[in-house]
Amino acid sequence: MTYKKQILAIGCFGLLALHVSAQHVVSFCGEPVPMDQQFIQDKLINTIRKQVNVVNFPALRKRAFAYFPLVERYLAAYGLHRDLKYLPIVESGFLTEEESAVGAKGIWQIMPATARSYGLVISETRDERENFDKATRLACTLIKDNYNMLIKFVGRANWPLTIAAYNFGIGNIVKAVKAQGYNYFTMKLNPETALYVYKIIAVKELFEYPELYNSKFGYNIFNPGSGPGNMPAQKDLKVVNDPDVLQEIEKEVAKNAGRKETVVKEEYIMAHVQGRIRNFQDGDIVEVVLDEDLQTARKGLSYKGYKFGVQGWIIDDRVFFKLGYDHDVTLLDTNKEKGVLLTDLLSQKRIDVLLKNLVYEK
Repeated sequence: MTYKKQILAIGCFGLLALHVSAQHVVSFCGEPVPMDQQFIQDKLINTIRKQVNVVNFPALRKRAFAYFPLVERYLAAYGLHRDLKYLPIVESGFLTEEESAVGAKGIWQIMPATARSYGLVISETRDERENFDKATRLACTLIKDNYNMLIKFVGRANWPLTIAAYNFGIGNIVKAVKAQGYNYFTMKLNPETALYVYKIIAVKELFEYPELYNSKFGYNIFNPGSGPGNMPAQKDLKVVNDPDVLQEIEKEVAKNAGRKETVVKEEYIMAHVQGRIRNFQDGDIVEVVLDEDLQTARKGLSYKGYKFGVQGWIIDDRVFFKLGYDHDVTLLDTNKEKGVLLTDLLSQKRIDVLLKNLVYEK
């Protein structure tokens, strides 16, 4: 499918940089990706380097941000990890009428037989794979079923294998596990499935940590001026704006409210950014000053008053900062939203911020 080929090019930008730091922590659905294994890095980087098609990434971002809050509520309702919101980007780019050469259709690219087996209607006049609510419920149920079937047939499950099964079919993945073991990243699979989870991870990295990648290429690959952006048609969103549908989802979300995440410690350190920067441009250096001590596993203790320069990158109407801690420390505003408003950076002399410091389970 065309969109899946395009998404490899997106992954190219992000994943070329992953080998730079041995400490770079990459996870998928709370499970660590073994980036310390060189052959996995090489496979990922060399495969994606072959993709040279130009992708209009800003247009994709605008569609995705319209859908993310909705998809996250469904994932929460079904007890699934929020990282799975990136799966529709790889499948369809959040295009509800996208159809593959083999007949998969909709945001989640559901095959006709799968749709019918889960009770969706497909006829000459009606295709419920285009219905956001029904298709998303099916996708969530299918993912959970895949996870449970792995446990049933091979004794245990993990999320890379579960999502590989979404692409390749649970029967094929069960056979592969029995023959090759449980590590998706070392398996020999068909070319599309072998890259499928890597592509989702690449998209996650670029959406959540764009500031880590822009500096590698010397320009802002997320610049909204690089191409036109299209929001999803209003008819796509009417289905999920139905109050009855949303109320039902919120009830289901509440059932999973106690589900634990992998982050075992999350602390916020006060700091401030020296603002009032005239004519700020992508890649410019901005000074950050600690207002409290900052302790990290990678760089140890930095005391209150410590100043350090960081690169800033304009993402939509905000500026994100590459702090030098990879994923461990992220700069947020005082409302805990990532980055700071570009208008504040231009106009305010001092901008109070929070540094979110994460510690993960080993």
